[in-house]
Amino acid sequence: MTPAVVFGYAIVPLLGAAVTAGPAITRPTVQFGVRVPPEYTGSPVVKQTRSAFIWRTAVIAVIATAVTFATWGHGSWWLARVFLGCELVADLVCYQLARRRLRAVKTSEAWFAGQRQTVVADTSWRTDPLRFPLEWLAPAVAVIVATVVVRATAGHPPARAVLAGYGAVVAQVWVTGLWTGLLLAVYRSRPELDTADPARSLQRYRALLGTITRAAYVFLTLIDAGLLLAGLRQWRVLGPGGVPIWLPVLPFAAGLAFFLVVWFRAGRTWVTAGGRRGGADRDDDRFWKGGLIYVNSGDPALMVGARFGIGWTLNFGNRAAWVLVVCILGIPIGLIVLRFAAGL
Repeated sequence: MTPAVVFGYAIVPLLGAAVTAGPAITRPTVQFGVRVPPEYTGSPVVKQTRSAFIWRTAVIAVIATAVTFATWGHGSWWLARVFLGCELVADLVCYQLARRRLRAVKTSEAWFAGQRQTVVADTSWRTDPLRFPLEWLAPAVAVIVATVVVRATAGHPPARAVLAGYGAVVAQVWVTGLWTGLLLAVYRSRPELDTADPARSLQRYRALLGTITRAAYVFLTLIDAGLLLAGLRQWRVLGPGGVPIWLPVLPFAAGLAFFLVVWFRAGRTWVTAGGRRGGADRDDDRFWKGGLIYVNSGDPALMVGARFGIGWTLNFGNRAAWVLVVCILGIPIGLIVLRFAAGL
């Protein structure tokens, strides 16, 4: 069993916990991809739909976790991924059921009839942008440097195996670069403001973004540390049995758990702070495919706030988003092709 297999088992319960907690940190005016006027955020149908989703996804998480760990040590490397995929599909079905119910009630009761739909913007986001905490990148860079030093002092791989020998370093650089690039794009994206109280919601958004960014870099540092430990195991720096198989997964699992806790606490502060009522955001459900994918060619934004939990998603109506997706997928695919082409 390899660290990648152990990771496949560990991610199943963490995904279940994140999905089940999602409604608790989703803005009240955006429920399961459906725009809800402030007057209806506490309606019985919204509460019942949220409760049903939480119970369903919690049961799915428990079953998926139990089945996954019941096969510990008995299955192939892909078995945990199959369970993870089944869990994800089941969660998506629950999400779509909740979305369909809210949309049906919203249409039949004409929630936005007579509502004054408003779009707000804050120019201070451009004139006085939030400073990107680049110093939080330093620990991750230090881990990468340490990995290079360890690999170099552990003995050089054969000329044709350089890519394999430095695979951990390549993975660290790719993850760190991708993470930083996406965070920079988030910092340049427009903030999600509350129409009823834009000034206060902008202040909360700044605090939320700073908190999540710092937590994300802590998580990134632990990912790089896990890759370093995986490299130590592969290079046998500490001897054949020096690094336990589960040890490279431990930093990732700890980092993900830490990030989810911060994500949840920051999200709860964001959605429960509240604001004055007196206006509704624009009903733009038609741009959200399945309530999750944003496609609006008339919107120049590259990234927008997600409609489930706290996060951001690409605007697939913007051609730059497709270029970004190609780059994200193309780099690891290219490395795999290069490795096979070299006969490694």
